[in-house]
Amino acid sequence: MKKTVSVLIAAALLACSAGCGNTAPAATSAETTASPVSTSAETTTSSAPETTAAETTVNTAKAPENAAPVMLTNKMSEFERAYVTKRKLTLIGEWNETPDVKLENAAVTVEAMEALHRRRVELGWETEDEYKKIMDEAVEYSYPEAIINGVIYNDFIPPEGYDGGKLEYWDRAFDNKDAYFTWLFDDLYEQYGYTMSDKEMQLKITKALFDAVINGNYKEMPDRYESFEGLELQIDPLADFRFAWEFDKASLEGIKDRIEEYSVYDDTLCTEFIVHVTLPPDYDSSKTYPVFFLTDGVWRLNDHAALYKAMENGEAADTILVSLGLNYNIKNEDNYVRQKLLIEKREQLLNFITDDLMPFLGENYNIDCANSTLFGHSMGGVFSHYALFNSDRYDNQPFGRYIIGSPAFFNLYDSYWDLDSTGAETDYGYFDRHDTLEKKVFLCGGSEEDIDYAAYYNGHDSTLEGLKKLNDRISAHSGSLTYKLYDSHHYQYVPEMLIEYLKAEYPR
Repeated sequence: MKKTVSVLIAAALLACSAGCGNTAPAATSAETTASPVSTSAETTTSSAPETTAAETTVNTAKAPENAAPVMLTNKMSEFERAYVTKRKLTLIGEWNETPDVKLENAAVTVEAMEALHRRRVELGWETEDEYKKIMDEAVEYSYPEAIINGVIYNDFIPPEGYDGGKLEYWDRAFDNKDAYFTWLFDDLYEQYGYTMSDKEMQLKITKALFDAVINGNYKEMPDRYESFEGLELQIDPLADFRFAWEFDKASLEGIKDRIEEYSVYDDTLCTEFIVHVTLPPDYDSSKTYPVFFLTDGVWRLNDHAALYKAMENGEAADTILVSLGLNYNIKNEDNYVRQKLLIEKREQLLNFITDDLMPFLGENYNIDCANSTLFGHSMGGVFSHYALFNSDRYDNQPFGRYIIGSPAFFNLYDSYWDLDSTGAETDYGYFDRHDTLEKKVFLCGGSEEDIDYAAYYNGHDSTLEGLKKLNDRISAHSGSLTYKLYDSHHYQYVPEMLIEYLKAEYPR
């Protein structure tokens, strides 16, 4: 793409306070763009799940009564706010197969370029001399860009009003779009060494873009700053992996009218997320509810029906269920994808949840943040551990409770990723900064799970060893802690555990 130097116009950051516990209007109706409206170790407790387990220990600390509502500040950019779309659940029934095309101008700062190329030097992809030459010539610039189904497309974009006829690209002229497509496929992609499958995929994407421009089926977005911190997932924007989501269709059918589905974009991760919000049986927009927030939505959305039923049967108090997944054109269940998001990019993901997503939800629903729970399992357990022990670094405090399930800390020792493993072993210095942990924590795992990933420990702690040491560290600081092992392997206990937790921590 030809890039033109222009004056940068920063997208204004909207800093609206969302009250967790204050009155806010209900979310907008389906099939519309969701525009937010201002809106100690020896004590036993009834909050521990009451089931047979291999091991359970409990620490408790009473939460302060009549505490002021937790206020969250929404730090979404103007671009991110404009991107949010709300619709009915699309996993079952029919959905719109027309590609979602958004057009905008992306601005690149010298600082962003410096960060990108410094990282390339660290990875050995560029020399110091190459880095210096690039930075000596660096200028701020902006250029037109498209986002197709959440994926950035930065090749040639036809001008507004293009009708499919003659066009010019660099020093070439084409009689019509089909001639341009032929040249791309036969000449340019061949020159770049694309495989046949890559050529076919790229051409399919390009045609989708041209169709959107010609037919006017696109959304004009605010200008934004380009980011180089993305997940770098090699995906096809026009793929659809809804079939890979694991859910019981019959169970979800029963609550589909209670589920609201959002597409939310994070401009740092350059990634579109799918967020499912299930409203409780007796939801009243004037009342306040805690959020039960589940990572790995590709599996956990399936638990919404059973959790909803527990509320419907009067076994638990009404709670808003939220599960977070990636866009449907990403293989959510792929371990490479999960490693990139939940572990390698865990800081950026925590930023997104803490400063963007939860404040946004707080503008659309009345949320009791101090009583809300963040859950993660396996790689998600590594993330929820990171989120807990870095929560003090944020002004926003969207969660008062955390579930750390079978944290796969062994992923931190994989030399391929070059991650900070010592930080996890010391709980990221939390207890150097604080004497006590004020959050309420539930640690859990399967008593039989160590054998499941024995080949990956490589002399480091097994999953259960890591859990036991984590329990000891938290116990030493008088946190509000429950530690429980289920008679299970790595993941089989999770659905049962979530229901028990809901009933115990959010009693009717």
